Amino acid sequence: MKSMSKLAYHFGLKMRIYPSTKQKQIIQVNSDISRTVYNKMVEIDQELYHLKQVKLPIDTIQARIVDLESRKNARNMSNHYQYMQDKRIDSLTKANAIQNYQKAWKLYRKVHKAGTPNYHKKSYRQSYQTNCQYGKNKSMDMF
Repeated sequence: MKSMSKLAYHFGLKMRIYPSTKQKQIIQVNSDISRTVYNKMVEIDQELYHLKQVKLPIDTIQARIVDLESRKNARNMSNHYQYMQDKRIDSLTKANAIQNYQKAWKLYRKVHKAGTPNYHKKSYRQSYQTNCQYGKNKSMDMF
């Protein structure tokens, strides 16, 4: 059998899932964290922009810039905000939210019509993005 990459076209599945109550809670927590991480990245970059406008070498401003720059990856953000260390949170959710934020900036630099990345608001629709982590020896029964 040919692998997916060797085919002339790729197959995709569109599925509707009916999660259990526990799975709904996990989806909600991960969706909220994904939105929170994206919004924190927007907040950090806005604050960095305003702080870098100050041309005076003030120690407190320089220290704040260093602190904000260090907080821009998932691990340091999780260390700073303790609620992001919940065991129900998928680590790839945070990484994908940061990656989506960086893609939004790349699109802004390329097109300019989309505008700078804005805050994501909470809505009825809950979704988050994760990556496939199971192989031949692992099962998908994580819930």
